[in-house]
Amino acid sequence: MATHRPDSWSALGDPTRRAIFARLADRPCAVGELASGLPVSRPAVSQHLKVLREAGLVVDRKAGNRRIYAVDPAGVGALRAELDRFWNQALATYKEVVEQDSEEVAMTSQAEATTVRQQIVVDAPQERAFRVFVDQFDRIKPREHNMLAVAIAETVFEPRVGGHVYDRGVDGSECRWARVLAYEPPERLVFSWDIDLRWQVEPDPEKTSEVEVRFVAETPERTRVELEHRHLDRHGDGWEGMREGVASPTAWPLYLERYAELLRS
Repeated sequence: MATHRPDSWSALGDPTRRAIFARLADRPCAVGELASGLPVSRPAVSQHLKVLREAGLVVDRKAGNRRIYAVDPAGVGALRAELDRFWNQALATYKEVVEQDSEEVAMTSQAEATTVRQQIVVDAPQERAFRVFVDQFDRIKPREHNMLAVAIAETVFEPRVGGHVYDRGVDGSECRWARVLAYEPPERLVFSWDIDLRWQVEPDPEKTSEVEVRFVAETPERTRVELEHRHLDRHGDGWEGMREGVASPTAWPLYLERYAELLRS
Protein backbone atom coordinates (compact mmCIF):
# COMPACT_ATOMS: atom_id res chain seq x y z
CA MET A 1 0.00 0.00 0.00
CA ALA A 2 1.37 3.43 -0.97
CA THR A 3 2.41 5.80 1.83
CA HIS A 4 0.53 9.08 1.94
CA ARG A 5 2.84 12.10 1.69
CA PRO A 6 1.35 15.12 3.48
CA ASP A 7 1.22 18.36 1.54
CA SER A 8 2.65 21.55 3.00
CA TRP A 9 -0.78 23.05 3.67
CA SER A 10 -2.03 20.12 5.74
CA ALA A 11 1.35 19.83 7.47
CA LEU A 12 1.00 23.40 8.74
CA GLY A 13 -2.63 22.94 9.69
CA ASP A 14 -1.67 21.79 13.18
CA PRO A 15 -0.91 24.70 15.58
CA THR A 16 1.97 22.86 17.27
CA ARG A 17 3.61 22.17 13.90
CA ARG A 18 3.19 25.82 13.00
CA ALA A 19 4.92 26.80 16.25
CA ILE A 20 7.78 24.39 15.52
CA PHE A 21 8.10 25.66 11.97
CA ALA A 22 8.15 29.27 13.22
CA ARG A 23 10.99 28.45 15.62
CA LEU A 24 12.97 26.80 12.85
CA ALA A 25 12.44 29.87 10.69
CA ASP A 26 14.37 31.81 13.34
CA ARG A 27 17.25 29.33 13.55
CA PRO A 28 18.06 25.60 13.18
CA CYS A 29 17.37 23.59 16.36
CA ALA A 30 17.63 20.11 17.83
CA VAL A 31 14.55 18.28 19.12
CA GLY A 32 15.35 19.12 22.74
CA GLU A 33 15.56 22.84 22.01
CA LEU A 34 12.26 22.75 20.15
CA ALA A 35 10.52 20.84 22.93
CA SER A 36 11.64 23.41 25.51
CA GLY A 37 8.76 25.81 26.05
CA LEU A 38 6.23 23.74 24.08
CA PRO A 39 3.40 21.92 25.89
CA VAL A 40 4.29 18.59 24.21
CA SER A 41 6.86 15.87 24.78
CA ARG A 42 10.07 15.34 22.84
CA PRO A 43 8.64 12.23 21.10
CA ALA A 44 5.64 14.31 20.02
CA VAL A 45 7.98 17.00 18.64
CA SER A 46 9.84 14.29 16.73
CA GLN A 47 6.57 13.10 15.19
CA HIS A 48 5.67 16.65 14.16
CA LEU A 49 9.13 17.08 12.61
CA LYS A 50 8.64 13.86 10.66
CA VAL A 51 5.43 15.25 9.16
CA LEU A 52 7.13 18.54 8.28
CA ARG A 53 10.08 16.70 6.73
CA GLU A 54 7.83 14.45 4.65
CA ALA A 55 5.97 17.56 3.46
CA GLY A 56 9.27 19.00 2.23
CA LEU A 57 9.27 21.91 4.66
CA VAL A 58 12.10 20.77 6.94
CA VAL A 59 15.50 19.15 6.47
CA ASP A 60 17.80 17.63 9.04
CA ARG A 61 21.50 16.85 9.44
CA LYS A 62 23.52 14.91 11.93
CA ALA A 63 25.68 16.86 14.42
CA GLY A 64 27.46 14.49 16.80
CA ASN A 65 24.79 12.46 18.57
CA ARG A 66 22.05 14.94 17.71
CA ARG A 67 20.05 15.79 14.62
CA ILE A 68 19.68 19.47 13.76
CA TYR A 69 16.51 20.55 11.96
CA ALA A 70 16.14 23.58 9.70
CA VAL A 71 13.62 25.07 7.29
CA ASP A 72 14.05 23.74 3.74
CA PRO A 73 14.25 26.80 1.41
CA ALA A 74 13.18 24.72 -1.58
CA GLY A 75 10.07 23.51 0.22
CA VAL A 76 9.19 27.00 1.40
CA GLY A 77 9.69 28.27 -2.14
CA ALA A 78 7.27 25.66 -3.44
CA LEU A 79 4.77 26.65 -0.75
CA ARG A 80 5.12 30.30 -1.73
CA ALA A 81 4.59 29.43 -5.41
CA GLU A 82 1.45 27.50 -4.49
CA LEU A 83 0.23 30.44 -2.42
CA ASP A 84 0.93 32.82 -5.32
CA ARG A 85 -1.11 30.62 -7.66
CA PHE A 86 -3.95 30.59 -5.15
CA TRP A 87 -3.70 34.35 -4.66
CA ASN A 88 -3.67 35.04 -8.42
CA GLN A 89 -6.79 32.90 -8.83
CA ALA A 90 -8.46 34.70 -5.95
CA LEU A 91 -7.64 38.06 -7.51
CA ALA A 92 -8.99 36.92 -10.86
CA THR A 93 -12.24 35.80 -9.23
CA TYR A 94 -12.41 39.03 -7.29
CA LYS A 95 -11.96 41.01 -10.53
CA GLU A 96 -14.84 39.16 -12.17
CA VAL A 97 -17.15 39.91 -9.23
CA VAL A 98 -16.16 43.58 -9.11
CA GLU A 99 -16.75 44.07 -12.83
CA GLN A 100 -20.30 42.83 -12.42
CA ASP A 101 -21.09 45.50 -9.84
CA SER A 102 -21.72 49.18 -10.31
CA GLU A 103 -18.85 51.62 -10.85
CA GLU A 104 -19.32 53.03 -7.36
CA VAL A 105 -19.05 49.61 -5.72
CA ALA A 106 -16.06 48.76 -7.90
CA MET A 107 -14.25 51.90 -6.79
CA THR A 108 -14.95 51.11 -3.14
CA SER A 109 -13.73 47.53 -3.55
CA GLN A 110 -10.53 48.70 -5.21
CA ALA A 111 -9.90 51.11 -2.35
CA GLU A 112 -10.32 48.22 0.09
CA ALA A 113 -7.91 46.07 -1.91
CA THR A 114 -5.17 48.70 -1.73
CA THR A 115 -5.67 49.46 1.96
CA VAL A 116 -4.73 47.65 5.15
CA ARG A 117 -6.69 48.49 8.30
CA GLN A 118 -5.93 47.56 11.89
CA GLN A 119 -7.43 48.81 15.14
CA ILE A 120 -7.11 48.33 18.88
CA VAL A 121 -8.97 49.67 21.90
CA VAL A 122 -6.81 50.83 24.82
CA ASP A 123 -7.67 51.84 28.37
CA ALA A 124 -6.22 55.32 28.18
CA PRO A 125 -7.57 58.85 27.63
CA GLN A 126 -7.37 60.13 24.07
CA GLU A 127 -4.60 62.62 24.86
CA ARG A 128 -2.37 60.01 26.52
CA ALA A 129 -3.06 57.47 23.77
CA PHE A 130 -1.89 59.97 21.15
CA ARG A 131 1.13 61.15 23.13
CA VAL A 132 2.44 57.66 23.91
CA PHE A 133 2.21 56.64 20.24
CA VAL A 134 4.35 59.59 19.17
CA ASP A 135 6.69 60.07 22.12
CA GLN A 136 7.42 56.38 22.61
CA PHE A 137 7.45 55.22 19.00
CA ASP A 138 11.05 54.19 19.64
CA ARG A 139 9.71 51.46 21.94
CA ILE A 140 6.88 50.50 19.58
CA LYS A 141 8.98 49.84 16.46
CA PRO A 142 10.95 46.56 16.76
CA ARG A 143 14.73 46.95 16.40
CA GLU A 144 14.84 44.12 13.86
CA HIS A 145 12.84 46.25 11.41
CA ASN A 146 16.02 47.84 10.19
CA MET A 147 17.25 49.11 6.81
CA LEU A 148 20.54 50.46 8.18
CA ALA A 149 23.84 48.63 7.81
CA VAL A 150 24.28 48.73 11.60
CA ALA A 151 22.05 48.13 14.62
CA ILE A 152 19.46 50.78 15.50
CA ALA A 153 20.23 52.97 18.50
CA GLU A 154 16.86 54.76 18.44
CA THR A 155 13.82 55.52 16.30
CA VAL A 156 12.77 59.17 16.22
CA PHE A 157 9.26 60.50 15.46
CA GLU A 158 9.44 64.26 14.83
CA PRO A 159 6.06 65.65 16.06
CA ARG A 160 5.28 68.20 13.35
CA VAL A 161 4.15 68.42 9.74
CA GLY A 162 7.26 68.22 7.60
CA GLY A 163 9.08 66.21 10.25
CA HIS A 164 10.41 62.72 9.67
CA VAL A 165 10.28 59.31 11.22
CA TYR A 166 13.76 57.86 11.09
CA ASP A 167 16.10 55.29 12.58
CA ARG A 168 19.48 56.36 13.95
CA GLY A 169 22.20 53.71 13.94
CA VAL A 170 24.73 53.02 16.66
CA ASP A 171 27.32 54.69 14.41
CA GLY A 172 25.23 57.87 14.01
CA SER A 173 23.93 57.04 10.51
CA GLU A 174 20.26 57.75 9.78
CA CYS A 175 17.52 56.16 7.70
CA ARG A 176 14.60 58.54 7.06
CA TRP A 177 11.77 56.20 6.04
CA ALA A 178 8.70 58.40 6.61
CA ARG A 179 7.55 62.05 6.36
CA VAL A 180 4.91 63.51 8.69
CA LEU A 181 2.06 64.71 6.44
CA ALA A 182 -0.54 65.62 9.09
CA TYR A 183 -0.19 66.18 12.81
CA GLU A 184 -3.41 66.96 14.69
CA PRO A 185 -3.14 65.99 18.37
CA PRO A 186 -4.91 64.29 19.97
CA GLU A 187 -7.07 63.04 17.11
CA ARG A 188 -4.97 61.96 14.12
CA LEU A 189 -1.63 61.88 12.38
CA VAL A 190 -0.56 60.86 8.89
CA PHE A 191 2.88 59.88 7.66
CA SER A 192 4.25 58.60 4.38
CA TRP A 193 5.66 55.11 3.88
CA ASP A 194 8.86 55.80 1.96
CA ILE A 195 9.84 52.16 1.56
CA ASP A 196 9.93 50.33 -1.77
CA LEU A 197 9.12 46.72 -2.63
CA ARG A 198 12.73 45.69 -1.90
CA TRP A 199 12.34 47.16 1.61
CA GLN A 200 14.71 49.99 0.82
CA VAL A 201 14.10 53.75 1.07
CA GLU A 202 11.95 55.01 -1.84
CA PRO A 203 13.19 58.45 -2.99
CA ASP A 204 10.17 59.17 -5.25
CA PRO A 205 7.21 60.53 -3.21
CA GLU A 206 4.85 59.54 -6.05
CA LYS A 207 5.67 55.88 -5.37
CA THR A 208 4.99 55.92 -1.63
CA SER A 209 1.91 54.94 0.35
CA GLU A 210 0.67 56.62 3.52
CA VAL A 211 -0.39 55.68 7.02
CA GLU A 212 -3.11 57.44 9.00
CA VAL A 213 -3.59 56.78 12.71
CA ARG A 214 -6.81 58.04 14.31
CA PHE A 215 -7.45 58.24 18.05
CA VAL A 216 -11.19 58.05 18.79
CA ALA A 217 -12.34 58.64 22.36
CA GLU A 218 -14.96 56.01 23.25
CA THR A 219 -15.12 57.18 26.89
CA PRO A 220 -13.00 59.65 28.89
CA GLU A 221 -10.70 56.73 29.81
CA ARG A 222 -10.93 54.54 26.72
CA THR A 223 -9.64 55.17 23.17
CA ARG A 224 -10.05 53.30 19.90
CA VAL A 225 -6.90 53.53 17.78
CA GLU A 226 -7.51 53.00 14.06
CA LEU A 227 -4.56 52.50 11.72
CA GLU A 228 -5.08 52.73 7.95
CA HIS A 229 -2.23 52.03 5.53
CA ARG A 230 -3.56 53.13 2.14
CA HIS A 231 -2.62 53.73 -1.52
CA LEU A 232 -0.39 50.63 -1.49
CA ASP A 233 -0.78 50.35 -5.27
CA ARG A 234 1.44 53.44 -5.60
CA HIS A 235 4.40 51.13 -5.00
CA GLY A 236 3.97 49.79 -8.55
CA ASP A 237 3.93 46.27 -9.98
CA GLY A 238 4.01 43.75 -7.19
CA TRP A 239 2.45 46.11 -4.65
CA GLU A 240 0.37 43.20 -3.35
CA GLY A 241 3.53 41.88 -1.68
CA MET A 242 3.81 45.13 0.25
CA ARG A 243 0.21 44.81 1.38
CA GLU A 244 0.80 41.28 2.62
CA GLY A 245 3.98 42.41 4.35
CA VAL A 246 2.50 45.30 6.33
CA ALA A 247 -0.58 43.25 7.27
CA SER A 248 1.45 40.27 8.53
CA PRO A 249 1.53 39.46 12.27
CA THR A 250 5.09 40.82 12.54
CA ALA A 251 4.15 44.22 11.05
CA TRP A 252 1.32 46.61 12.03
CA PRO A 253 -0.43 44.08 14.32
CA LEU A 254 2.83 43.70 16.26
CA TYR A 255 3.29 47.49 16.46
CA LEU A 256 -0.19 47.88 17.96
CA GLU A 257 0.41 45.04 20.42
CA ARG A 258 3.65 46.64 21.62
CA TYR A 259 1.88 50.03 21.82
CA ALA A 260 -0.94 48.59 23.93
CA GLU A 261 1.62 46.96 26.23
CA LEU A 262 3.25 50.34 26.80
CA LEU A 263 -0.08 51.82 27.84
CA ARG A 264 -0.64 48.97 30.26
CA SER A 265 2.73 49.45 31.95
